[in-house]
Amino acid sequence: MFFIFVVLMSALQSPTTSKDTAEAVKQIEERYTVALIKRDDAEFDQLLADDLIHIGFEGQIANKTEYMAFFKHGSWRYTKYEPSNVAVKPIGNVAVVTGRVQRTIFVNNKETTGAFAFTHVWARTSERWRLTSSQVTTVPNPASAPR
Repeated sequence: MFFIFVVLMSALQSPTTSKDTAEAVKQIEERYTVALIKRDDAEFDQLLADDLIHIGFEGQIANKTEYMAFFKHGSWRYTKYEPSNVAVKPIGNVAVVTGRVQRTIFVNNKETTGAFAFTHVWARTSERWRLTSSQVTTVPNPASAPR
């Protein structure tokens, strides 16, 4: 009976620590950033879960198909995408990542700079991390904020 208990407890415990998970997810976030800058749709397709839900700056909701269509065919290009204050909170086979990004992006040949806050939810299945939820929020420029 004790043997069965030990086997069950071993099966329930994750083979990696929270620190290992956090490091793995930080590396996945770096892959995400590189894919975004390079507009690498093959890499992006591998990183996004089939059931992805993305909430954009204006509250618009996109699934993976819609997100990938914009990614592949949208008239945009990042020239700067610098994450900071990135925090990873592992919760079993899920990791919640929060942070900020300083960015410069051209949309329809118009340059926009600024910052946004993000939340990414990564889920691990079959030893592979995929982005299952993403949300972005514009961070107001302190110089243009009302006083």
